[in-house]
Amino acid sequence: METRTNRQQKALETKNKLIDAALRTFSRKGFKESTTKDIAKEAGVTDGLIYHYFQSKEDLLWAIFDKYTLLHSLEETVSRLDSNQPLEHNLTIYFQSLFRSLDESQDLIVMCFGEAQRNDDIRRKIQEIIGRGAELLVTFLEPKVRIGRRELSIAVRNLQTAMVFHFLTVDRFMEGGKARQEYIEISVRQLLKIIAE
Repeated sequence: METRTNRQQKALETKNKLIDAALRTFSRKGFKESTTKDIAKEAGVTDGLIYHYFQSKEDLLWAIFDKYTLLHSLEETVSRLDSNQPLEHNLTIYFQSLFRSLDESQDLIVMCFGEAQRNDDIRRKIQEIIGRGAELLVTFLEPKVRIGRRELSIAVRNLQTAMVFHFLTVDRFMEGGKARQEYIEISVRQLLKIIAE
């Protein structure tokens, strides 16, 4: 029985190794230009091994989304927010978590936004993730603010999207966290002016 457990663990490790190699390859070369041979080379395996775990390059792409989606960490963060704390405190925690997730998934974020220009499926997946992430925060905030759900949803989505683009274009190239923290604090205060009038 232990041999099977070891075999299953090794298979999971190999599958994760292939997913990570695909992510690095797609980030560097783009999804369309990448081949399974490129991914296999990056992973240090034969390209035939990829087909043991995945039916196609597209399956690898969706496995990347499943493994590295930001939604898991955002769901966890929202579940830990304290309704007894001021909104400013909770929003700051939420957006700090968003930036940590962006740091951890930098290759995915870069790949996604590059590929979204060329691939409708990826663009739809990004829109879905942004929408679901915003919805998590909207559901938490709605009972605590005076504006309607639709307006709150747009305000949260706009800020969340702006933060992702800020990360892509500015933040990830900067050293140190002081500028990031200032950006988060100012953004939170601006959002509060909109939602908590």
